[in-house]
Amino acid sequence: MDTYVFAVANKKVAAKLQKEQNDLSLFCPDKKTGDKYRLDSGYQVLSELGEATSSMLDGKVVECLNRYSSQVEFIHFSDQFSGPRQQDDEKAKAPETKKVLIFCFNVGSKGKTTPEDMEDTRPLMQLVLYCIDKVKRTRLSKEAKSKAEKNRQKIQERYMKEAHSQRQEQAQQRREDKVRAEKERIMNEDDSDKQRKLEDRLNKKDQKRKQPKMKMMKVKSM
Repeated sequence: MDTYVFAVANKKVAAKLQKEQNDLSLFCPDKKTGDKYRLDSGYQVLSELGEATSSMLDGKVVECLNRYSSQVEFIHFSDQFSGPRQQDDEKAKAPETKKVLIFCFNVGSKGKTTPEDMEDTRPLMQLVLYCIDKVKRTRLSKEAKSKAEKNRQKIQERYMKEAHSQRQEQAQQRREDKVRAEKERIMNEDDSDKQRKLEDRLNKKDQKRKQPKMKMMKVKSM
């Protein structure tokens, strides 16, 4: 599979997928109506690359999706799948990703599936096999691959910035905890002279920390 994230879903599901699935929320921020791609208006398309969308939504795929729109909940193809969207405390670490082709169809009704229902899904199973082969054969242009690579680099840089910010916050918290512990130690000191000395030392540390750091430069004489 080449490098792209792509999904087609009915309107009720599309917003939920985009909100909850990490790869779709990161790489496919915009939803487009299905009629732009000859799909029923009840569909929405989430796609990272227009070239990938055009390639995946050929005549056979569009015809099958339209004919069985009542049974198709969504299809989701991705080389960056990592499951549910990350929580705030997880955003500092890039998740493990994998390539997936996910198909979600509604079969039967009211929780019951009959042999006739299963037989009715035969065209959808053929669609799955067709898409697997199509994804395997699809090759993006150099321009599309370059755009996809830039997108992935941006996401990686975002994770690195988040990790750096988190490390800074943790370091700041450790400093504050240390100062708080020192102040508590001073408050609990019975010896007033010793207490004063501890306060002086703490104040000097605080003043030193607030002073701008100066860099020394050595200049060699000619």
